[in-house]
Amino acid sequence: MTRLTRNIIYNVTGQGLVLVLSLIAVRFIFRRLGDDVFGIIFFNVVLTTVLATALELGISATIVREVSSFFDKDREYVTALIRTVTALYWGLGLLLVVVIWIAAPLLVTHWVNLRALDPGTAATTLRILSATTLVVLPKALYTSLFRGRQMMVLNNAIDVGTTAAQQAGIFLLILAGAGVYIVAAWISASVILGIVAYVVASARLVGWSALRPAFSVEVVRRTIGFTGNMMVISVLSLVQSQAAQVIVSKLLPIAEFGFYGFAASTVNRATFVTNAVAQAAFPSFSSLFASNDRPGLLLQYRKLQDLVCYGTLPIFTGIIFAAVPVYTYVFNAGVAQRLLLPTAFLALGTWMNATISIPYMLSVAMGKQRIAMRTTVLAIVFVLPVTVLLIYRLGLNGAALSWVYYHVFAYAYMVPRICRECLGIRPAAWFQHAAKAFGIGVAVYGLAWVVLVMPNEASFPIVVVAYVIATLVFAPIGLLLIGPDLRFTLRQFRASLSKP
Repeated sequence: MTRLTRNIIYNVTGQGLVLVLSLIAVRFIFRRLGDDVFGIIFFNVVLTTVLATALELGISATIVREVSSFFDKDREYVTALIRTVTALYWGLGLLLVVVIWIAAPLLVTHWVNLRALDPGTAATTLRILSATTLVVLPKALYTSLFRGRQMMVLNNAIDVGTTAAQQAGIFLLILAGAGVYIVAAWISASVILGIVAYVVASARLVGWSALRPAFSVEVVRRTIGFTGNMMVISVLSLVQSQAAQVIVSKLLPIAEFGFYGFAASTVNRATFVTNAVAQAAFPSFSSLFASNDRPGLLLQYRKLQDLVCYGTLPIFTGIIFAAVPVYTYVFNAGVAQRLLLPTAFLALGTWMNATISIPYMLSVAMGKQRIAMRTTVLAIVFVLPVTVLLIYRLGLNGAALSWVYYHVFAYAYMVPRICRECLGIRPAAWFQHAAKAFGIGVAVYGLAWVVLVMPNEASFPIVVVAYVIATLVFAPIGLLLIGPDLRFTLRQFRASLSKP
């Protein structure tokens, strides 16, 4: 089994477990603490993501690229890189905490729309949760270090352990009658324990001295070009991915924002396969490109693109199938019905995102990150105004539909350039490949939905039966349509599992 295959398995397993565990406490928070508290917790998640991504500055991708390329060749440079980013990220984390403590009262009175929770309680809750903002950038540093070394079992093991402890703690605290402050304090305490585990694991990998904060002008000079482009991509991609949630948080009640945030995060969590493959692919692509192994690079691309296009489609259709039963369990039947169409749009847009993730990683590894940068710049002009209009006109449905529209734009601009400049193929060939997977998926899963799910009003047993039947039909068709490279790799993997 290759290192790339192992890392994909680690990522899929780890992120899949995190997805399942994250669903457990949501029901208890919503049912026991109320929809406003639920909305505030999800508002903190979005706020943390927005601030952290805005200040991430494209450095995480730089760490993965540089560590995968130079860890064994130039250890002194890699150590200086880690020290420089340590100083920057921990400093920015402390700054973010200060900003949240100062801005919390203004946010709850002038931005979010509370219904039952008083502003003072909401502001204090945000302040208690600010520890999650403190550690999110340092966590990105250590995760990137593990990815660069292609040792992704480490960050996945820590994430699963931290999430399990967090969800178990929330469950026990709510059963014991704890209030919102205690629950928020435990959420913050659990992420602090998680970052301690990250620091210890990183120190065992590179040594404690490499984690000492320092600043290197040489590191900045050496990485500024690549990092600058990645910073633009990171910030502008953030605008597109989080714009809908930010606008919803302003225009709609905080509880509605919480519902949409949960649906969006659930669909996003289901990208664990896409993320697993993309995160494992980037250091592999970077290493192959640095070695001038173009045939090996394109072979790796073809296999991974097939895996993502065909392998993730059943996951996103599964989310649509499970939406009504799961949302009814977590919330209630009314909320479940309101979230069905937004979830379908989010799932479609995120599958489209999955199909361009491997081409994007390839372009960055080949030093063509300007393609993605220009895509995000143009999207501010051509996509963001449409997003605002869709949300204003269609509410949550419009917010989710804007995610599909963004990827239609990315298909139109970014994909043809990557095909010509990186892959050396006709754009029509790329679109035909994606269209085959999508067409088969719509035909098979759509038929199962219309024939079995709709007449039975999304009854959970019927949903499960319909989805299983559709997947059993889709799987062999997908195996026939994938390329010979991936088919050969799958046969090898199956053979390796059968060996004693």
